[in-house]
Amino acid sequence: MIIDAHVHVFPALSQKYPRAVDELAPPDREAPVDLLLRTMDTAGVNGAVLVPLGPEDDYVLECVRRYPGRFVSVGVADRAIAGLDPGVDAVGFLSLRVARTGMRALRMNWLGEPGRPLRDSPAYPALRWMAEHGLVLWFYGPPSQLEQLATAAAELPELAVVVNHMGFCPERIAVDELGRPQCSVALPPPTLATVLELADFPRVRIMFSGQYAFSRDGFPYPDLDPVAQRLYSAFGASRLMWASDFPWPYGSPGYESLLTLPRRQLPGLAADERDAIYGGTAMAVFPGGWNR
Repeated sequence: MIIDAHVHVFPALSQKYPRAVDELAPPDREAPVDLLLRTMDTAGVNGAVLVPLGPEDDYVLECVRRYPGRFVSVGVADRAIAGLDPGVDAVGFLSLRVARTGMRALRMNWLGEPGRPLRDSPAYPALRWMAEHGLVLWFYGPPSQLEQLATAAAELPELAVVVNHMGFCPERIAVDELGRPQCSVALPPPTLATVLELADFPRVRIMFSGQYAFSRDGFPYPDLDPVAQRLYSAFGASRLMWASDFPWPYGSPGYESLLTLPRRQLPGLAADERDAIYGGTAMAVFPGGWNR
């Protein structure tokens, strides 16, 4: 089983499908699920984890329902879930959203004010509920949030965490000439040592993806080989999970090229280690429901 652990599918902006609009996703840009399925089938990929661009769940929910056994979904947190909307019951709002959509994880970039106790954060009730109910924290935030993430992993040991895109924590994301996210980050990233310390928490995994956005070299991104190898040394293959970040790198370097990156950047993997990175870890994070 090969599972693509992080892809984006979204329609063009319409009344039926309102969504965030920005330089990366202008109103007429779309990444339809049918294109994703054709791409996966050609590459021999069995399933994928769908992540919307924002807190709008409807299109991703349709995709999961249309193709049972191929997809699971991640939601994107909004201000209400983060506890930042006065008068809104964050936990109640989150539980209703999970019940409606069946989403298995929640993408968050803010967990609390840096330097303040996590338990005082308005997001803490939602994090505690996620730990109690098996909802995975899908983390992609700035460096200032890493301390809060480590605290969450320590204080909520049942909380499963997936740190997105090789643990990079960009402050800003630009868009390159190919319409892909591009991040100017020192290599190795200054946050790498802190990310490696998260290996002390057994329910933290790392997404093996996003190389195209951080590398200064062309494919196969040799300047990121040391980062990949240090992540592997700290977390092991059973806590790494390959992902394409479709559709952004669909045209360059291409979907099937991305599939080769674990073998290129981590030469010498044993067969069981390859199986873990390419799908076993994702199936452990999201057990059940995958077509074989």
